[in-house]
This record gives sequence, structure tokens and C-alpha cells, in this order.
Amino acid sequence: MKRIFAMIGMAQKAGKVSAGAVAVKNSIIRKRACLLIMSSDISSATKESLLSNCEKLGIPFITVGDKYELGTAVGKAYRVAVTINDKGLSGSILKQSEAVGIKIESTGVVQWPK
Repeated sequence: MKRIFAMIGMAQKAGKVSAGAVAVKNSIIRKRACLLIMSSDISSATKESLLSNCEKLGIPFITVGDKYELGTAVGKAYRVAVTINDKGLSGSILKQSEAVGIKIESTGVVQWPK
């Protein structure tokens, strides 16, 4: 887990993170987000709103830690959600989360074969 939070902090230093519910929603809508990371104590209304936008664009998401751990990773007081806006960094976070055993979910639209 610590390694995942360290990678999120590295992405923040690189300027590839949108933190906070409003910034995350804007990042998803503007198609900059490559990965959504939510805290385990996010409110259901916020979660539904973010997941509906992720579903439309096929953005994967994971749930890690609580809002204070997630906020500390990006250098803020607390954050319920962050997006990683870089494919390389999001790929390494996904690999690390698979190694730890965190379930990666994707609610993308299924495309049927032609």
C-alpha cells in the first residue's frame, strides 16, 4: 500500500494528478484522466457521479485507503478521489495494485465484435 501512495505522490510532483471531487470530475469529462483512485470512505452520491462518468469513457478505477491517506499522498489535508492523468504512471500504479491484491475495476462500454 505504501508503494501505491508513494507513486501517487510522485505523480503529484510531476503535475499529473487532479485531486478533489470537482477537479476529478472535470478531469474525467475533459478526457485527461487515465485512472480514478477513490478512498474507501467516499460518499455514495459522489461515487455514483464519478463512476457514471468513468463508465462512459472506459476509465479504470481502484479503491485504496481512506480520505486522509489519499490526501496525504498528494500533500493535502484529505481528498476522497484523485485521477492520474498520465498513461505510464497509471499503468505502474495498476501493476503495483495488482501485486498487492487490490481489485481493479473497469466499467467501460463493451464493444461487440463486428
